[in-house]
Amino acid sequence: MNNTNDSQRGVVAIVVVGSLAALLAITALAVDVGHIFVVRNQTQNAVDAAALRGAVFLYAPGSNTPDFSAGGPAVTNATNTVPLNISVTGNDSLAVVANYWQTLNPSAPSNDAAVKVTLTKQVKLYFAPIFGMQTSNVTASAIAVVQAPTVMGPGGITLPMTIGSCMFNQYWNSNTNQPLNDPVTNQPYVFQIGSSYAYSGGNSSTSCTGSNCCTGQWSPLTNTQDNSDSTIQSLIANGNSTTLSAGDQVWLQTGDRNNLYDLVSNCSESGNHSCEYATVPVISSITPGTSQTVKAMACMHIISATGGDSRYISAQMSTGCSPINASGSGSSYGVVAPPKLAQ
Repeated sequence: MNNTNDSQRGVVAIVVVGSLAALLAITALAVDVGHIFVVRNQTQNAVDAAALRGAVFLYAPGSNTPDFSAGGPAVTNATNTVPLNISVTGNDSLAVVANYWQTLNPSAPSNDAAVKVTLTKQVKLYFAPIFGMQTSNVTASAIAVVQAPTVMGPGGITLPMTIGSCMFNQYWNSNTNQPLNDPVTNQPYVFQIGSSYAYSGGNSSTSCTGSNCCTGQWSPLTNTQDNSDSTIQSLIANGNSTTLSAGDQVWLQTGDRNNLYDLVSNCSESGNHSCEYATVPVISSITPGTSQTVKAMACMHIISATGGDSRYISAQMSTGCSPINASGSGSSYGVVAPPKLAQ
């Protein structure tokens, strides 16, 4: 009888030891797997932040092309941002590259300038070494892009002067998404834009015929039939107060005021630079006293403005505009929205 009891105790002991071993294995698995998930999330957050930071520097103010170079500010800032959010050791692998989105990901829906950050971290395990597994690698990758926006939130439009599609097409190369260069200077054409009431338009390098190609018109940036001078003054100073999107209609004012060009001169390249790179709406037809549909948002480099009898703004098409509160994605007319993570 005692032998039977001893045998039972022995079996129970074996079962208990086996159960403890299984429990230890489960605990080890739970702790280490949980740790791996925590590090994976931290790694993803770090590469997300780095890609967004790098993408901010893809276009220098006034530049016509993104800087994809390995030593350029986009790659450098992205690289330097990673260790601010997670430790990077010699056992880890960090890769940062800037290029067009479809080069980085052939299935991308558009070919915007982008920064890609990939980090592989070696994670030290706590309990798994008991079973011969010392480390595990986790990899996270992020792509941030800067796109051509179709929606301008408050403050996104800094010059309430609409331009026609015809004028835009004279000075912008839609095939390359870059300004057209004057062959004499090898720089973007300098052209003049003003209201048809005082200005017939053009420049010394290109011919200009037709009001849609030669002139623009002030707009309250809403569909309200507002012809007041004070509205335009406020918009020059503060930008649009309500969201404006491609497809919306805007009212084109009647008349023209000399003082508005003085205000633009003050904020242009020749002034305090606050409107030097201005986002403007592109519409089909410059017809004062009518409502017109916004086709897109374009970027202009505002060089100076002249009042008096002529009343015109000297400008170039540019890719130097990065307006606040911009979103959406459309055809590139030189305006880039704040960076966003690609899906």
